[in-house]
Amino acid sequence: MKTKKFRPKLDTLEERTVPAGLSPVFMAQALQTVADDFEWMAHPSARPFVQNFFTGVYQDSMAAGGGGIAGANAQMAQHVGNWLGFDVVPPPIVIPPPPPPVPPPPSDAGMTNTRPDPNAPQWVLQQNGLKTWDVVVGAGDPVVAGDSITIFYQGWLLNGTSFDSRRSPEAPITFQLNGLIDGWKQGIPGMQPGGIRRLYVPSALGYGAAGSGNNIPPNSDLIFEIKMISHT
Repeated sequence: MKTKKFRPKLDTLEERTVPAGLSPVFMAQALQTVADDFEWMAHPSARPFVQNFFTGVYQDSMAAGGGGIAGANAQMAQHVGNWLGFDVVPPPIVIPPPPPPVPPPPSDAGMTNTRPDPNAPQWVLQQNGLKTWDVVVGAGDPVVAGDSITIFYQGWLLNGTSFDSRRSPEAPITFQLNGLIDGWKQGIPGMQPGGIRRLYVPSALGYGAAGSGNNIPPNSDLIFEIKMISHT
């Protein structure tokens, strides 16, 4: 029974490595030299050198045009790699897709900084003295009674004093509609995301005879502007 021998001396084999840029004919001669001692290439200890050698042959051959002798060299390198279980063809460069753009934070764009005119003709009278004025309608599912709403808003007394607001660059604020004054409970349903609505809230639908702290005197009619960001 013939014993498989491992014969090469790797210091000698290092001299067979083909530097980049040499001619296809020289590479073919180098391949023939290696092929004359073919049995050693299957030995595990020779694997790193063999893989590096034939990968270099393939890459140099393709760089030389991949035709004629160069093409034959590339094919031989691939055959040897297939036989020994490695790939001489470099894997394709995978460029990851760019991350999705980060949406800009919500803003109060479109809202006014001054109290809307309480006598403007755009006001639409609703029930119980409530008036509404849709500056921007918005789009999407409308708010319904009992929703949680995320909004920017500002409130004024009729004399033009702003008593409360939530505006950008602060983040919008979220309220449960059921916990708000009657003017908001009645005036906000129907708004759509992105919409801006103004509310004229008579005292009876606001804070009534009690007022609210030092900011809202008793029996005050109020004007609000509200931008709907989202609701659930």
